[in-house]
Amino acid sequence: DGPGDDDKEKMSNKLTVAINNKIAMKNDKRKTLGQDNLADWYPKYALLQEVTKAAFKQISGEVTVAHATGDIAEFSVTSFYEVGLELGFIDEKTDMVNYYDSSE
Repeated sequence: DGPGDDDKEKMSNKLTVAINNKIAMKNDKRKTLGQDNLADWYPKYALLQEVTKAAFKQISGEVTVAHATGDIAEFSVTSFYEVGLELGFIDEKTDMVNYYDSSE
């Protein structure tokens, strides 16, 4: 049995609010650095990314998050993985694989 519609809506709402808040914080920081705001498409792709991970975990009971680099840019869409951690949808100890580059 998967999550109910109410659970899905609550998860989506929490992620939407948290992502919008994170974008506002990142835009404030960019402003202090003399940079433009993040592109208008950021909320859509950050939400798609985080809803997908949270939903996979909620439906299957587990998910593995692996990034292709250990150096995630502060203003990248990938950096929004922090939202899933902050909301408790993703557990850093059990759901994430640390990046390792054997050539370093």
